[in-house]
Amino acid sequence: MPEFYAHTNELVKILSASVAPVFLITGIAAIISSMSFRYGRVIDRTRTILRDGPKLYGMALGADHMDQEIKTLHRRARMLRLMIILEIFAATFVVMTIISVFLSLAFQIEVGDSPIIFFVMSLVCLIGGLIYFIGEFFLSLKVLEHDIRVRANIDVES
Repeated sequence: MPEFYAHTNELVKILSASVAPVFLITGIAAIISSMSFRYGRVIDRTRTILRDGPKLYGMALGADHMDQEIKTLHRRARMLRLMIILEIFAATFVVMTIISVFLSLAFQIEVGDSPIIFFVMSLVCLIGGLIYFIGEFFLSLKVLEHDIRVRANIDVES
């Protein structure tokens, strides 16, 4: 086999091994996009309440309900920020996995267990962010149930 084809086959193997984790980055990017959208909504709702709170809540509901909602929105924003950071770290560890695999295959640089460690770290960050995401969903539903109970005097938990 001509030398050109041998190098081409080797290059294809290297690129395949290095590019495969890119699909994981695409999935993480979709998760980050969803979390960022929710983060924006929480920030917008907080600003609306701070600006128009007395008009929205009136005297009937009182300042306690407004204060509780602002505190909960702040907690949700902090959770979402942590989730986004964890997912960014997950994507960064995937990139580090790709780089270490590429360096090992293309330049025969000894990388040891670093690809495995980077990949495991990416999965830990990914799972951590998703666990917080589930918690944020539960928190948002809890706030909604409280709001329904206070505003409409309907007990949705029964």
